[in-house]
Amino acid sequence: MWKGIGFAMLGMLFLCGCESVQLEERSFPLAAGIDLQQEEDAEEGEDRKLVVSFDFPDLAQISEKGKTTDTPMGMSLEGADMYHVEKSYENNTNRLLDYNHLKAVVLGEELVKNPKYLRSFLLAWEQQESSARNIDLFVGSSAAEILSLTEETEGSMGKYLEDMLESQKDFRQNKTATLGSLMNQWHNQDELLLIPMLTGQGNRPAVTGYAAVLDFQYGGILSVKEAMEIFLCQNLLRKFTFELSEYEVAEISELQVSAAVEENEDVPVVTVSIKGKARMVTGRPSSSAQQYRLEGKIEKHLTADLQETAKKLRTEYAIDMANTYSSLGGLNRNLYRKYQGQPGVYNQKARQVFEVDISLLNWK
Repeated sequence: MWKGIGFAMLGMLFLCGCESVQLEERSFPLAAGIDLQQEEDAEEGEDRKLVVSFDFPDLAQISEKGKTTDTPMGMSLEGADMYHVEKSYENNTNRLLDYNHLKAVVLGEELVKNPKYLRSFLLAWEQQESSARNIDLFVGSSAAEILSLTEETEGSMGKYLEDMLESQKDFRQNKTATLGSLMNQWHNQDELLLIPMLTGQGNRPAVTGYAAVLDFQYGGILSVKEAMEIFLCQNLLRKFTFELSEYEVAEISELQVSAAVEENEDVPVVTVSIKGKARMVTGRPSSSAQQYRLEGKIEKHLTADLQETAKKLRTEYAIDMANTYSSLGGLNRNLYRKYQGQPGVYNQKARQVFEVDISLLNWK
């Protein structure tokens, strides 16, 4: 019996030792930036390479069992694909990349614009054993430049970007763009995906727009205002801030948003109903009569604003801001059969109508 216990204890010690060695032989990036090599920098007749930048923490932040004093906090490598990038990293550092602690991926805008290379990257990522689909996703004009902005982010870009998203209390939980949602866009190509666009502001990354991907095609950069109105129409917001004028700002909460689709003279008509309760952040009413007028003003201005944005997005980007194609099967079976496999045609033809019903909270 004691002999068996002794062997068991030796086995446990052996396993602990292996775990320690494994940690020392691994690197745990918290963020990765994936850029596509500029076309003029590629060898004639050869495919362009990926330029991958990594943001590493001290291993002590992940485990007390080791430290990586000889591993740089940031590194950029080139390769034909992720496999060759990882092999290059392994050869340069004698460590394996482990993505189990990866918090954010920043894609360079040039890569997002190119479906061929973007598809190749996603295919390689999908085949990774340790790759997760729920990693937060961003876009930058240069992913490498975004990952270099660590001076004002306490050294960890991955943690900074994670905290940035967690601090956005206006959104519902299912709003965040992830690698998984981009993979769904690649496989299904039937919904609108908005990815936060990062630019450097004062040595920190900030969201200054949203990259639109529709039918696995890059649509361009939308303004934050346009993106927020899209999120509103898709019922992805907990609250929505609306500026009636320079001195009148309303915060609308308890949002209830729904969409219905009918066909009128061969045109899909999307009716978006928005209900909510508002409070004035500035320009508060001083009487019940003024409160009533403000309610009407909010409804009128918000309806007109959404109508204007919908027209712009439809004509310039072929975007249905309510994103109804992805749920058309449940909204209107006849239209689903008619436009099955034709999201682009549907989005170009769809027209949006808005019904806004806002109750202003008691002014007293």
